[in-house]
Amino acid sequence: MKEKDTNIFKLLYFIYKKFYVETKYKWQMWSLFILTSLKNIYPLVYSYILGLLIDAITIGYNSGASFESLHSIIIVAIIFTFSWVLIINLFKYMETVTILWQPYLEDEVYLKKYIKIEPKTYENPEFANMKSSLDWNAWAITNSLSYIIEILSAIPVLLISFWSIYRVVPVFPFLGLLAVTPTALIIKRFGKKIWNIWSDNGDEKIKYSSYKSTLWGTDFESLQEIYIFKYGKYLIEKAKEINKKFTTKLQKNHKKRYTWSLLTDILSAAVTIFVLIYSIKLVFDGQLTIGMLTFVLSAYRQFTGDMEHTLYRISILLGNKKLLSTFHSVLNWENTIVNGETKLEDTDSGLSIEFKNVWFKYDRSKVWVLKGISFSVNKDDDIAIVGKNGAGKTTLIKLLLRIYDPQKGEILINGINIKELDLDDYYKMVGILSQSFNRLSITASDNIYVGDIKNENKEDIVSAAKKADIHTYISQLPYKYETFISREIKDGMQLSGGQWQKLAIARAFFRDAKLLILDEPTSSVDSISEEKIFENLRENADYMTTFIVSHRFATVRKAARILVVDDGKIVEDGKHKDLMSKNGLYSQMYNKQVG
Repeated sequence: MKEKDTNIFKLLYFIYKKFYVETKYKWQMWSLFILTSLKNIYPLVYSYILGLLIDAITIGYNSGASFESLHSIIIVAIIFTFSWVLIINLFKYMETVTILWQPYLEDEVYLKKYIKIEPKTYENPEFANMKSSLDWNAWAITNSLSYIIEILSAIPVLLISFWSIYRVVPVFPFLGLLAVTPTALIIKRFGKKIWNIWSDNGDEKIKYSSYKSTLWGTDFESLQEIYIFKYGKYLIEKAKEINKKFTTKLQKNHKKRYTWSLLTDILSAAVTIFVLIYSIKLVFDGQLTIGMLTFVLSAYRQFTGDMEHTLYRISILLGNKKLLSTFHSVLNWENTIVNGETKLEDTDSGLSIEFKNVWFKYDRSKVWVLKGISFSVNKDDDIAIVGKNGAGKTTLIKLLLRIYDPQKGEILINGINIKELDLDDYYKMVGILSQSFNRLSITASDNIYVGDIKNENKEDIVSAAKKADIHTYISQLPYKYETFISREIKDGMQLSGGQWQKLAIARAFFRDAKLLILDEPTSSVDSISEEKIFENLRENADYMTTFIVSHRFATVRKAARILVVDDGKIVEDGKHKDLMSKNGLYSQMYNKQVG
C-alpha cells in the first residue's frame, strides 16, 4: 500500500480528526486557538491604546487640561492590562494541559490502530519502514497541529495589522510585504528543503538508532556481551559515522540558507529604517501624532514579524508533507484477512482440525513453503509437530491461527472453513506460546492475567503458575505476584530465560483454551521442570486440542501423535514407537539427538 499523494489540507484535517475529533478532545484545540489569537492580538491593541494615551497626554499638557481628563483612557488601559493577565495565564494553562495530554492522545491514536493491524503486516518491509519512520518522527505529526493553530490564529492579527497601518499610512503595509517577500522565498527554498531532508532520511535515523540503542538499554545479557567482546566502541563509531553524514547534509543546507538570509535581512532592515525615518518626517510635517507614530512602528514590526513566523510554519508543514502522508497511510492501513461471521458451537470437548491439500508461499516469494498438506486432528487430541529448521512447522501454525491464508486448499475448524469464522470468537478459544513470547515489564500477576483478560481470579492465576512450575519463585519475590518484572522499576526483579518461559507458559495455562499451541515451549527450561510442566499439561488437557512444536524429543516422544514435516510436506505420521520402527526421518533425528 503506497503512500497517497493527498492534498496537504486533507492531510492536516485528517490529523485533526484523529487527534481531536475522534478522541473527543477538540475543545482543547479550539480553546488554545482562541487564547492564542487573543494573545497575538494583544500587542497590537496595547500599542494602539498606548498611542491614544500619549496623544491625550500631549494634547492635555499643551492645552493645560487637568489629569482628570485622562481618566477614561487610563481606565480602559487598566481594564485591558488586567484582561491581558487573565488571558495570558489561561493561555499558559491550556498550553501546558495540551502538552500534558499529548502522550495520552498519541496512545489513543497510534496504539489503538496498531493492535488492530494483522500480525503479517509487520513482516511487510514497506509497512515496517513506514511505521519506523512514523515512530521516529511522531513529534512532527503533533507539532503540525500546533503550527496550524499558530497559522490560523495569526491570520486575523495580520489582517487587522494590515488594515490598521493602512488607515494611518497607506504605503507602510505594502512596504512590509516588500520587506518579507525575499525572506519568504528563502524560507520556501531552504526551510522546506530542511524538513524534506529530515523526512527523506528516515532510514538513516533508523540505522543510527540500530547501532546505539543497545548501549542506551539496561538489558544485562546484552551489556554483558558488549563488555566482554569490547565492541561498544565499534557501535559508537558506526553510529557517529551515520549521524555525521546526515548532520553534514543539514549543515550545508543551513550554511546556504543563512548566507541568503543575511542579504534578505539587510534588505528588510533597510525598509524598516525607511519606515522609521518617513514616520518621523510625517510627525514633523504634522501629518502624524506622536501617539500614532508609536502605534504605527509597533504595528509594522508585529506585522512583518508575524508574516515571517507564519511563512516559516507553512514551510515546515509543506516540508513534512511526506511524513504526513505516511501517517495517513499507516492510520488507514487495511487488513487483507477478511473476518468471517460464523461463531463456533459445540466446543466443550475441544476443536477438531483438518488441513485439506493446503499449499502456501509468502508474499514476494516463488518458493512453496507448504505443499499439499493434508491431515485431520480429532477433538481432545495431543499432537506434536517436528522437522528440520525451515521445514514449514511454524508456517503451519500461522495458517492454523489464520495469520495468513493458503493460496490453495482449505483449513476446517469443527468442519467449518476457517475463512468463515469470526476471528475474535475463534481466538477466545486459542492459547499460544510462541518461540519469541512477550517479556512484559509489568507485575508477575498481570503477566499471567493477560492470558485471558475476562475475569481476574487470584486463585486461577496461582493455579496457572503452579502448573508452569513458577509459583514457588514468584512467592519469594518482594511483593510476590505484585512484583514488577523489571530492573528499571524500584524493587522490581528480573527473571532468567527459563523463568521467563515458565511465566509465559503460565499465561497460556491461564487461558483455559480449547486449542493450545506451544511452539518450542520449554527450550530454556531444565529437564526436571519440563517433565513437571508436561505432566501438568496432560493432567489438565481434557477437552483441549493441543499442538506442540519442538526440537526436544523428550517433549515430543510422549505425544499421542507425531507429525513429521519435511520440505513443506508431512512425511511421517504416528506414535513415537511406530515412527522409530520405520527408521525414517523421525528415527534419524531422534537418534541424532538422544544418541
